[in-house]
Amino acid sequence: MNTVIRKFVEAHDRYLALENARFDCTAPAQREAVHIEILKAYLEVQHHARQIAGLQFADGMDFADVN
Repeated sequence: MNTVIRKFVEAHDRYLALENARFDCTAPAQREAVHIEILKAYLEVQHHARQIAGLQFADGMDFADVN
């Protein structure tokens, strides 16, 4: 499997696991920490999805831009 696709799948699996784990949180601080990790995982999933779609940006040069 391609490295980028593998990273996407791993990030997506981590995102889903965190999303399911948020229901088990009991303390507000724990909920906040899990929420922050969910947001980080979401951004990582989006990053890898953009790489797969070929919407990469390098050194300020737009090779593809979303309309």
